[in-house]
Amino acid sequence: MPESPLLFDVNALVALSLTTHQHHRPAHRFLAGHQGRWATCPTTESALVRLLLNPAVTGSARRPQDVLAILGGMRNDPRWELLVDSSSLAEPVVDLTILSGHQQVTDVHLVNLAASGGFLLATFDAAIPTWLAPKDRRHVCVIPT
Repeated sequence: MPESPLLFDVNALVALSLTTHQHHRPAHRFLAGHQGRWATCPTTESALVRLLLNPAVTGSARRPQDVLAILGGMRNDPRWELLVDSSSLAEPVVDLTILSGHQQVTDVHLVNLAASGGFLLATFDAAIPTWLAPKDRRHVCVIPT
């Protein structure tokens, strides 16, 4: 049976992109060991570009075309796909009663998107499954460090 497809969150994408990131090697090990499809979405791609253009995040100024080339390199992986985002928290497939504040909204949206598309959200954030409803924890894959 093929592995579940994965939607990488922005922190996992940043880890893949920056050799100086504390989780750079674990991110690459994880992706190299994954035999199935993996995806980005408009939200994670825009956030990746925004973060990689921020010298406070990367440690140096980067040109937009260089950052877009990094994104393009990810998209060249034959296992990669764009997960089109037509999900809405107004019509969730995950339990939103767990939503307790603004800091969870993007993560909940990504879990909702992943779940609605038959994907798992791949993240380094081990806290996410702890605050999701028990039935929704199956939609998250915590990347081992």
